[in-house]
Amino acid sequence: MIKLEFPKLTEEPTPVSIHSWLGRCEDTFETWQAQSTDKALEARTLITLAGLRMEETMAATWWSENRAELKKLKTWEEFAQKVKDRFVPSNWRMTALSAFYAIYQGALPFPEFAKTLQRARNSLASAGTGYTISDSILKNHLLFHAHPVLRLRVCGQQDFSFASMKVDGLVANMSATWESLIAEKVIKPAPNMLPSPNTSTHPSASSLPTPTSASPAASAPTFRPLTYAEKEALRAAHRCYHCRKTPQTPGWVKHRSDSCPGDSALGIPPRASAHVVAAVGPVGFSAAYEEGYAPIAVVFPSHSDDEGSFSSATDDDDLSTRDD
Repeated sequence: MIKLEFPKLTEEPTPVSIHSWLGRCEDTFETWQAQSTDKALEARTLITLAGLRMEETMAATWWSENRAELKKLKTWEEFAQKVKDRFVPSNWRMTALSAFYAIYQGALPFPEFAKTLQRARNSLASAGTGYTISDSILKNHLLFHAHPVLRLRVCGQQDFSFASMKVDGLVANMSATWESLIAEKVIKPAPNMLPSPNTSTHPSASSLPTPTSASPAASAPTFRPLTYAEKEALRAAHRCYHCRKTPQTPGWVKHRSDSCPGDSALGIPPRASAHVVAAVGPVGFSAAYEEGYAPIAVVFPSHSDDEGSFSSATDDDDLSTRDD
């Protein structure tokens, strides 16, 4: 006789882990039933066997406190629904979907960015129509939420066929291109991008994916001065040259590149450069002033190393428009 043994639930109860565990339990039972056609188990037995495999602390406590009532349920489906009611929030689909679309590469190495997106997609696998992420959507997200320099380099490849490329092919292409950019020192990897022999590059399992963030400022990646094409791409996307954010980025604060507030969560320092002020007057200024000359104060816009030029002035910078 083949023994029916459900898989253990050892992960933290989340929408992903609960749906996965219930699915594996059902697959295990179906396999056992196919091999034991002369046997039948009551719902009470199935529920008890499953409950005993809920070994994660929170899940085990819930089973222990409610097992008497749970064993009275008439069907496995009722038990599964009770588990979902307890550990799967009613709005988990929208939470997972929102988290997926909030993921950008930021300071992450591209391979980690791709893994984060894939985990976010997997969390929506059982969400049903309207919530699942297709290959086409995943490809768009991989390309257009990646580092702008990486995106430009990939899109500039002569044989790049985005429409017909599979997800795995796109990930392999972008991963290789990312490594090339680092090798060429176009992008300088931050310390947290470099693998350590004593640490794993795989992130720990989490419930639902969240928008990615980087470590402190010291670990933020540094970049060479932007080329004209890169600046044009950033301008077309309405991104700041310094922090690379757009008005659609969560937490956006209206600013210009020369006065960018940065983002401490992403390790981006603020840019607060002072304006240059020069006093101009003719030779023999003191005497000339008495003859009708007046001093002239000129305020130059701040210079941006990223932009390679002086930032354009606004009406607020024009002293001629002020009454004082």
